[in-house]
Amino acid sequence: MISWIIIIALIVLAYLCLKVYHFKHRIFFVFVILALLFFYATASKIATKYEINWKSFSGIEEGMKIYFAWLGGAFNNLRSITANAIKMDWTMENRTSEVVKIAEKK
Repeated sequence: MISWIIIIALIVLAYLCLKVYHFKHRIFFVFVILALLFFYATASKIATKYEINWKSFSGIEEGMKIYFAWLGGAFNNLRSITANAIKMDWTMENRTSEVVKIAEKK
């Protein structure tokens, strides 16, 4: 039941976003909607995986601990991927010399 309420609320937010005339306010609404969708999707996935009881305070506390631990791990993985991409050699000279070496071997 609560998932339908959240989906309806997001649809109403999207409708309000379309009615806003200023571009920067529209971008803000889109960002808020995407952030809420991300939070809802990831929180519901974690809640079903770990069978979290949202009706008790201890369940909410446990759910928040697991969620923020997961979110921190996701950001650490993103940071690691970004750092590895920065360390790679993206110059064209490196690739063209490899292609020339392969062509000379044939």
